[in-house]
Amino acid sequence: MMSRIQGQPQSGYTQLLEGSFLTTARAVNLDVHHKHCYQIAKFLRGKSTIQAIEYLEKVIKKEAAIPYTRRSRKGKGGNTMAGHRKGKMGPGAYPYKASIEFIKLINSAMDNARQRYDTIDPEEMVITHLAAHRGQISRGFRPRARGRASPKNHYQVNLEIFLEHFGEEEEEEDF
Repeated sequence: MMSRIQGQPQSGYTQLLEGSFLTTARAVNLDVHHKHCYQIAKFLRGKSTIQAIEYLEKVIKKEAAIPYTRRSRKGKGGNTMAGHRKGKMGPGAYPYKASIEFIKLINSAMDNARQRYDTIDPEEMVITHLAAHRGQISRGFRPRARGRASPKNHYQVNLEIFLEHFGEEEEEEDF
């Protein structure tokens, strides 16, 4: 694994590429909230591509919520990042814009798999790594009274995904 300077945007993937049937995709400098992307990435890790896309489409229609596990202050009450949703989920939300970007990212990785491997079906691939990192910051200032100014920064997000196929594959023998 590469070392990362915390709080700074980095180029390249954070994981080493290891695996027989592995494809990757990245989305750089997206205008989406980082906190939503973190929660979606944590929820989708380990799911198949079709499961992930179907669930994100439900999130866009507000039929299913993404569980928000980080900053939920387990059992302490007080300020949580999101209110509770129906059922046994607990805190959750419907991050519309971030869900659309994740669907694009997963479809991009599936297209990369189709181009790279002829024998495997991208719909059966599993999301083994999915991460959201801070992207570039465009810094700005908001003028305030008495000649002062407050920072008005625009934060962006970098997303990365690894898809992997597990199982037996019929080898092509046409050499």
